Parts: sequence; C-alpha cells; structure tokens
Amino acid sequence: MLSSPVWRGTPVVAFCAGLVCGGALTAMVLLVAGSLLRAPLPDFVRWAVVAVALGAVLPREAGVWSFRLPENRRLVPDTVFRLGRHLGPLQFGFEMGTGARTYLPSGLPYVAAAAVALTASVPAALCAGAGFGLGRALMTTANLRYDGEHGWDGEWRAHGRELRFLTGAAFVVPLVAVAVRVLSGTP
Repeated sequence: MLSSPVWRGTPVVAFCAGLVCGGALTAMVLLVAGSLLRAPLPDFVRWAVVAVALGAVLPREAGVWSFRLPENRRLVPDTVFRLGRHLGPLQFGFEMGTGARTYLPSGLPYVAAAAVALTASVPAALCAGAGFGLGRALMTTANLRYDGEHGWDGEWRAHGRELRFLTGAAFVVPLVAVAVRVLSGTP
C-alpha cells in the first residue's frame, strides 16, 4: 500500500499532517464555492439538497443501489517521494487528504462536501475537512496492525457490512441533529 519509509519515525507524522491540511483546504474551497450557491437559497432548500445527496448515497453504502461516483481512479504517484523523507510523505498525505487525487471508498464524503458547500460556517467547514483528513489517517495507520498480505482486506470482507453501517450512522446522526437544530431556529 504505502512505501515502508513512510511508516518509520517522524514521516508518519508528516503524512498525517498532510492528510489533515489537505482535508481542511478542500473544505475551505468548498465553502467559498458554496457561498456563491447558498446566497440566494433559503435554509430549507439547501438542507433539502443535502438530504437528496444523502438519500442517494446511503442505499449505495448499504449495497442496495450501485452507481459510480466521480473519483480519480489512480493512486498518488510514487514520485512524491523524491522530495525526501518528510516532504514526500507530507505531499503524499496532502494529496490524499484533498480527496481529489485518490480513491474514495465511500460515498459519504460527497454528502459531506455538499453539506460543507451549502450549509457550513467557517469553523464547521474546517472541522469537517480536518475530520476527513483524520479519518483517512486513522484508516491508513490502522492498516499497519495487519500483515502485508491480506489481513486488512480480509477483515474488511468479514466486517465490511457492519463497518459501513456504523460509519453511515456516525455520519447521519450528527448531520440530522444539526439540520433539525438549524431548521427549527434553535441557536
């Protein structure tokens, strides 16, 4: 998956920092672009668009509905390691953290992108972007616990359905709570 020099010593910190920074930058870009879209739309319409995106992605996550979402179907190239022991992993993490350069195994980031673009404040957008980066960091560093053969993939095959349900619930519950609070006028 990743070159072994990334996982020895401080380069892993640089990689994870890159993931968080890439996610935060992407969230800010979405926020700025979304500000142009959200200005003429009332809260209800903006949240309705997020609900439609969620309504399309959740059945996909559950395996009920199958469709492809746009993504770059290439991994970050090995050439980023030419920058050295720390800057290479930092760039690699940054590119993964943007979500625009690599695979996205879930459709939930697309819903998060719509929510950030159409509803988020600056602090909420930064938290969402950093959370995306931290989630990617957790997934890639947790992979280190498994053997180099098929350990991670085997666990995913064995528990993928439950994990998709849990990640979907962990995503939906707070999103619905925020939407209800905003639409009810509660500060």
